[in-house]
Amino acid sequence: MVIEIEYYKGDILLYGQKISFKEFKKQIENIESFYDRNEDNFIALLCRVYNWTIIKDKVQAVYIYDRDIQKAYIIKHGFSG
Repeated sequence: MVIEIEYYKGDILLYGQKISFKEFKKQIENIESFYDRNEDNFIALLCRVYNWTIIKDKVQAVYIYDRDIQKAYIIKHGFSG
């Protein structure tokens, strides 16, 4: 699955194992609680602790976390049927 982290340095897409939105928020909250604000190693820690991988492909994320306002979102994909 793909998630997106948005913040002032730019948007980052990460690929990893499929997780629930609740688990996504838990991961974000955990990293927010201890990352080094001076070094701003948020992305590096998120990848290391939870096995996310930065990707360069332009694909639609399932979840987005906006670090500037500290809000997480679910992207609703259209479906037929």
